Amino acid sequence: MPRRPPEEGWLIQSVYYIYVGASALVRWLPESVTYGLAHRIGTLAARRSKKRSQVALNLSRILGKPPSHPEVQALVVEAYRSYTRYWLETFRLVREDADFFLDRFIAPTQENLFAPAQSGRGAIVVVGHLGNFDAAGAWVAANGFKLVTVAEVLKPRRMFDFFVEHRARLGMTIYPAVKGVTSRLVEDVRAGAVVAVLGDRDLKGTGPEVTFFGEPATFPGGAASIAIETGAALVVAGVYGVVRSGEPGWDAVITEPLDTGAPAGVEVGSRDHVAAVTRLIAHELEVAIARRPEEWHVFQPFWTSDRPPV
Repeated sequence: MPRRPPEEGWLIQSVYYIYVGASALVRWLPESVTYGLAHRIGTLAARRSKKRSQVALNLSRILGKPPSHPEVQALVVEAYRSYTRYWLETFRLVREDADFFLDRFIAPTQENLFAPAQSGRGAIVVVGHLGNFDAAGAWVAANGFKLVTVAEVLKPRRMFDFFVEHRARLGMTIYPAVKGVTSRLVEDVRAGAVVAVLGDRDLKGTGPEVTFFGEPATFPGGAASIAIETGAALVVAGVYGVVRSGEPGWDAVITEPLDTGAPAGVEVGSRDHVAAVTRLIAHELEVAIARRPEEWHVFQPFWTSDRPPV
């Protein structure tokens, strides 16, 4: 087990031990027990969480109803159950082989991603914090593609390293979200890899502004920038948890490649070009999230009006 960095105290380190312990436990629980736990823990979390009001506010934008509306409140509980399912699923996925993902993960429009990837040009797939994107990454890898993505560097650092190793066992390559990472992704796309980008949360709040469910928000422009620079196909995917024939699994809807050309009068590769393509991404993510709002795991302030000034 990696040693504790001296600058990270035991309180921060306790988070690491909780995740490692939960991962070890869940890997060996029967599947039915795991999903039963997800339902119960998610229900309890919805009652106790300090973030519940923010989750209700986020979901109210999607439903177009006040946060206090019974339909919104019911969806909040489902969102916590879905989020708990995501974590417990992710912990146990490393015990599964490629055939498991090929059997449990269904994407009727998969050729929208696989056809351009098979051409050797690489492809970029944008997903939101929607459903289980770790399962989606493992499914792409199970189909024989190199899957590369970026993750925020967490504290404690050992937890970030834990998740990098965890996802590597699912067939994914993870780069830390640090300066210069976009250049590495460009190289991988040009080498024929599938680059997956979480495209809904703009952590710095400095990305292109879009209209999302009728209100201003900022989105990260990285996926658009990579697509414009490389000319690779850019698709958006929604991932959703399902139960088929009594077995938990996932469905995915993958869009056709988006038009990444510059609008009339806009310079190719300019900030305005990146913003235009980012708006297309935001629209497709809006459609994907509207299909199953309870699967959208964004529990933080998201819209510009909710976020503190940058």
